[in-house]
Amino acid sequence: MNTSATEIVTAFMKALELKEFDKAAAYLSDNFQFSGSTPLSLNKDKFISYSSALAEGMPNLSYHFHDLREVVERLGEGKRVRATIQITGTHTNDFQVLLLGFPPIPATNKSVLLPEEHWEYAVKGNTIAFIRVEQVSGGGIAGILEQLGIDIPILQ
Repeated sequence: MNTSATEIVTAFMKALELKEFDKAAAYLSDNFQFSGSTPLSLNKDKFISYSSALAEGMPNLSYHFHDLREVVERLGEGKRVRATIQITGTHTNDFQVLLLGFPPIPATNKSVLLPEEHWEYAVKGNTIAFIRVEQVSGGGIAGILEQLGIDIPILQ
């Protein structure tokens, strides 16, 4: 039985939401790329590390994944799915995003409510080849740090 692109994306986001990072990684292709939310594109291992670090610092991290829909396929990019994400969480634990070169960030006990972002996924076969995040003011890692009152220069 073939699994649809929307089913793959939904299962991946459910695994992220549940902090089942090994399961989430299984939905990503070996040459996966994540871009738009962080200063540099992240490969599969770095994306899972980044997601895990955020969840460590904000145990109640939620993506509020909704408005999932397939969009017109681009030649060679696979099936494309677009969804709306709104990240929320409370920074109750220290965390460190080593791959972005950040120092350890002590818990602030502040809540984060990012603006809605549109994530576009490309699904090839049964894995996600890339996620592109539409950059919005106050979104991404820069928005998280700003809402936490953390002043770390970020190259965008």
